[in-house]
Amino acid sequence: MLRTILPRQLLHLTAKYVFEDPGDLRNSGPPGGLPGKYKVTFILMRPGFNPVPEGHYSWASQLIGDSNLAVPQKAASTSGDNEPLRVKIEVSGDGSGLTFLGLPNEKGFLGKIESEPFDASDHRDAKRKAYQLLAPVLSKWSVSMEVPVVVYEIESIELGTGNLQMSVLASNWTMPLSAITGPVGIEFRGYASLYREALNGDSPIYKYLCLFKIIEAIYSRRSRLGRESRERGRAFRRPVEVVPADREHFIPWLNEIFPISWKWSQRALDSIFLPEASGKKFKYIVDETLYQVRHAIAHALTSNSGELTLSADDMLHLEKVHHLLPLTTCIARRMLKNEFPEEFPSIL
Repeated sequence: MLRTILPRQLLHLTAKYVFEDPGDLRNSGPPGGLPGKYKVTFILMRPGFNPVPEGHYSWASQLIGDSNLAVPQKAASTSGDNEPLRVKIEVSGDGSGLTFLGLPNEKGFLGKIESEPFDASDHRDAKRKAYQLLAPVLSKWSVSMEVPVVVYEIESIELGTGNLQMSVLASNWTMPLSAITGPVGIEFRGYASLYREALNGDSPIYKYLCLFKIIEAIYSRRSRLGRESRERGRAFRRPVEVVPADREHFIPWLNEIFPISWKWSQRALDSIFLPEASGKKFKYIVDETLYQVRHAIAHALTSNSGELTLSADDMLHLEKVHHLLPLTTCIARRMLKNEFPEEFPSIL
């Protein structure tokens, strides 16, 4: 079922205990968790080296983790002869503070970081609080020591019930190689290379910018072609592009733009067909929703934008990007197919 999730989409997987006593109040708690004590664990990875094979997912207790950060013996401490080395990381900010413990792997490289117990309203709140405190530290390490610091997985545990929730990027799809022959159109090359960049990278912000640029460039291309057609006295048309509102149209609409007809999961459908986009034309969604996020990112990154206003460490910004990425991907693919139908294999 997880293969019906879009590649590199953010997944939230939950494991909920069922206690033997039917009257145990812990059985009635929602999967998202209740207010109480939580612990959050961050699994690190070296770029290009996943902790588990492609297509597999594991809980933090089963993962060791890895990084490019070697833990000096003198910086680590033990709580007993049989206890593993731990690095104490005390973080404070925005009126709150939290202590984390870093655990090196068997080779001595920092592999995972665990928080101390703290109060949160649910799993989502726990991960947000821990991430917003720890992420700036990881970024500072990256700058000061010139190494990537990549978080592979974030897991929260509700201490009152033992229920777990992991957040991890979905694996890339495995696809049969289609025998696509013929030259690649000159204009299409730029769009295709940008789409490949979006798929190759794991940064959600970079992926969002690549996809938005494709959408933006297609609108500019259509303006040029429309102007040239009018000068020649010809009509210029493109199919009406609308996000379907009726559920029976969701899967046929997706199967028209992706290379294989998947048995799409409800999770995937909910992440793509957002309520704020239901029945809306692409242009309205782009102007009223997608552009706002793109503008915030571009304002922080462009050379003439002044001081930085957006941090990739701010989970609120990342949540917006992750929220819109599946829909943005589908809009970009639909527009590419409408714009360059001859470039897509017949399987589509």
